[in-house]
Amino acid sequence: MISLALVGFIGFAMKEAILGVGIDPKDINSKYRAQDDFYGYVNSIWIGRNPIPASENSWGNFNELQDKSQKALQAICLDMSAKKGAAKGSNEQLIGDFFASGMDTVNIEKQKFTAVGAELKMIEGFTDKKQISEMLGKLHAMQVNAGFGFFVMSDLKNSNVNAVYAGQSGMGLPEKDYYFNAEMTDIQDAYLKHIVRMLVLSGEPENTALQHARMAYNIEKMLAEGSMTAVEQRDIEKCYNKMQLTQLKEITAAFDWDVYLKTLGISGVNEVIVDNTTFFKQFNSMLSSDEYGVENWRYYFKWRFLNLIAGKMHQEVVDENFYFWGTILNGTKTQQPRWKRVMSVTEGALGDALGQLYVQRHFSEAAKKRVNEMVDNLTAAYEQRIKTRDWMGESTKTQAIAKLHKIMRKLAFPDTWRSYKGLAISRDSYVRNFLNSNKFDVAWILGKFGKPVDKTEWGMTPATINAYYNPTYNEIVFPAAIMQPPFFDEKADDAVNYGAMGAVIGHELTHGFDDQGSLFDGDGNMTNWWTDTDRANFESKTKMLVDQFNAFVAIDSINLHVNGELTLGENIADLGGLTISYYAFQMAQKKNPQPEQIDGFTPNQRFFISWAQAWRNSQRPKSLMNMVKTNPHSPARFRVLGPLSNMKEFYEAFDVKEGDKMWRKPEERVDIW
Repeated sequence: MISLALVGFIGFAMKEAILGVGIDPKDINSKYRAQDDFYGYVNSIWIGRNPIPASENSWGNFNELQDKSQKALQAICLDMSAKKGAAKGSNEQLIGDFFASGMDTVNIEKQKFTAVGAELKMIEGFTDKKQISEMLGKLHAMQVNAGFGFFVMSDLKNSNVNAVYAGQSGMGLPEKDYYFNAEMTDIQDAYLKHIVRMLVLSGEPENTALQHARMAYNIEKMLAEGSMTAVEQRDIEKCYNKMQLTQLKEITAAFDWDVYLKTLGISGVNEVIVDNTTFFKQFNSMLSSDEYGVENWRYYFKWRFLNLIAGKMHQEVVDENFYFWGTILNGTKTQQPRWKRVMSVTEGALGDALGQLYVQRHFSEAAKKRVNEMVDNLTAAYEQRIKTRDWMGESTKTQAIAKLHKIMRKLAFPDTWRSYKGLAISRDSYVRNFLNSNKFDVAWILGKFGKPVDKTEWGMTPATINAYYNPTYNEIVFPAAIMQPPFFDEKADDAVNYGAMGAVIGHELTHGFDDQGSLFDGDGNMTNWWTDTDRANFESKTKMLVDQFNAFVAIDSINLHVNGELTLGENIADLGGLTISYYAFQMAQKKNPQPEQIDGFTPNQRFFISWAQAWRNSQRPKSLMNMVKTNPHSPARFRVLGPLSNMKEFYEAFDVKEGDKMWRKPEERVDIW
C-alpha cells in the first residue's frame, strides 16, 4: 500500500469556492458569548426557528438530511411501484411490490392477523418445554428477538474467519436498568399495559391477557437480571468467550443446541463465541425451573413475535405500538407519515437495490473525489500527530502508524452490490414481505459460516446519513448521502468542509484508536500491540475524559448526568477527529490560503463554527433520557462543548481566557490524539 503520508495537501482552490457558503452569519447569536457557551452562540437561533416536528423525537442536521434522503428514496419507490410489469425478481419488482404492499392500507386492514395466522398457530400450539429449542430456531429465523441472540460475523481474534456468536438478548426495554430502577416504575407499568393491549388486539380475552402479559414480562425481567449493562458490554475482551459447542451445552444443559442449529439450517458448528456466560447460565436456570412453565414461555414468545410485526399490521396495532415505543419512551407526539415508515422498512429489506438507484440519481463523483482527498489529508495529519505524542513510546507509535496506513476506505457505495436472488416479494401482504425479507437476511448471514470473510461488504446503505469504523475490517465507511451540506459542500471554503466533514472523517479514523478500537491491530485482529506503559498512559488520559463527561448534566430537572463510561469511545473519537481535522486544515491552508476573514470570521473561527453547527439539535426530554441511558454517543450539546473545552486551538481562535465558562486549566485539558 502506498503511504498516504506522502500525499500532498490539496485543499479546495478558492476560485471554486463561494465566499460565505456553509455558514450563515445571521445564525450567530450574539446574546451568547462564544467563550461561555459556544453551542448556544452558534446554534440557538437555528434551534429556535426549527422546532421539533410532532412526528420526531429530535430535530437537527441529521434529521433534515434524513428527510431529504427519504424523499429521494420515496420517489424511487413510487416510480418502481408504478411499474407493475417489472421482471419477477428484478430490483424494480422487489422495490415496487414491497413498497406498494406497505401502502395498501385497504388490504392490510382486511387481512389483520390472518396474514400471520400460521406463525401464531405455531406459537399457540407450543405445549412442551422440550420444544423450546425448535421454537427459538423458528423464531430466530424470522429475526424475532427472543431468548438470546445468535449470528455469524468475523472472529474478533481472527478477522479473516467467520465465526458463530451467541449473546444476551430477548428483552424489550432499552437497557437492563429499565427493569430494576425504582425511578422507572411508570415505564415498567406502561410496558406491562402495552403487552396486555397487544395480546388483546391479537384476539386474547381481556380477563386472561393480564396474566399472560405478566408471564411474558417476568421472563424478560429474569433475562435482564443475568444481562450485562450497556457500560459492561463495552468491555470487548470480557465479551469474547470462545468455547467449544460441547462446553456451551454443559452451561445450558436444558437447551438442545443440535435441534436449534438444525432448525436454523446451520451445520458444522464446533465453536461458539459467547458474550456473557452468566446470561446463558441464567437462561438455563429458567428453562430448568418449574417456576417458568410452558405457558410462561408460550406467551413470552407470542409477545416477542407480536412486537416484531406490530409496525407492519393494521392501524389499531400500529397505533398501540407507536404509543408505547414512540410516545411513552421517547415523547414523540404523532407518527411519521405512512410513506416514510413504509419506505424505511423497504430500504431495510432492499438497501442495496434501492442504493443502486439512489446513487444513479443523486450522487456526485466530484464529491467522492474531494472527500477522498480529505481522507488523504487527514491520514497524513494523523501520522504527524502520532509522532508527536509524548505519552507514547516509539514501538507503539510504529504499530499505530502501521495500523493507520492499513485502514481501508469505502466511499459512497459498494463496488459490488448484494444480490436478492431468491427473495419472494409480492403485493399480497406487507407483513409477509417483511417476514420473507427477515428470513432471507438470516439465511444470508448464517450462510457466511465456513466461508472467508468478504471485506468488500458494507454495513450501511448509500442513502444513510451516517458513517462508521469497523475494527475487524479496519475500515472507514462514508455513504454517499453524508457527502452533502452541511457536512460537505463542494462550493464551500476549506474551513467549512474540514470543520464538519473533515472532523467526521477524523472521528471515524480515531475509532481505530479509541478505548475499543485500539484493542485491534492493523489486520483487524483483537490483540495487544501496546506496551504496558503506553496503555497505562492512554487509560490515564481517557479516565480524565470520562470524568469530564460525567460532570455534564443532560436534564437539569432530574439531575441526569451524561455517562462518561458509556460514551467514552465516541467522546475520544470526537476530540481526536476534530483535532486531527484542525491540523489537516492548517496544512491545507498552506497550499491554498483562505482570505483573512469571511463574514467577519477568521478561517480558524469558521472551522470551529462549522463543527458546532454540524451538531445543532434539539431533543425531547424522554428521548434524551433514553439516549443518556443507552446510547454510546453524548447528547449533541456536549459533543460540541466537550472537545472544544479541551482544545487550546479553540481557545486561541476565540480568545478564551480564565474566568470564561468554556475555559479549563491547562492541566485539566485532555489531549490524546
